[in-house]
Amino acid sequence: MYRLLRLLPALLIAGYILPAHADIVPKFADYPAKVFTGKPARPRLHNQYLRDVREQFDHAIGDDKVSAAGHYYVVKLPCGSACVAPVLLDARTGRITELFTVSGWREVGDDFDAVVSRASSRLIVFRGARNETGVIGNHYYLLGEGGRLKYLYTMNTDGNFETSPKIE
Repeated sequence: MYRLLRLLPALLIAGYILPAHADIVPKFADYPAKVFTGKPARPRLHNQYLRDVREQFDHAIGDDKVSAAGHYYVVKLPCGSACVAPVLLDARTGRITELFTVSGWREVGDDFDAVVSRASSRLIVFRGARNETGVIGNHYYLLGEGGRLKYLYTMNTDGNFETSPKIE
């Protein structure tokens, strides 16, 4: 009985602290990145498919501003009516990193974006099911060097992005 009483404060503290941490959603401001302002490198189109969609990369560079982690353009290639295949174009090197597809959203508004990022943040959020499997929701990743993704958190939305919390 004495052991249980000694553990009780620790169990109570854990009961209050752990659920609070589980509900923390990553925010763009928590992962700052210095924004590249130089002249972008030419895309290295290393396969025929990427060469076939060259205009998508030209358009991304033509916007003249990076969109993720300080030096990446997020280029959303088509893969169906409710599907995108995002790739990362490194503005400094021209290297292209192919990622998974994102799909499965239901009714969405005109302002819906399957990939949400900020030039000044290393956080990137993919909205939908990754590679057409698993949870249909907001998938939060940290974008590292070489286009490597580090998984952070998933919020299940069941494909309804109209009522899901705003991504900040």
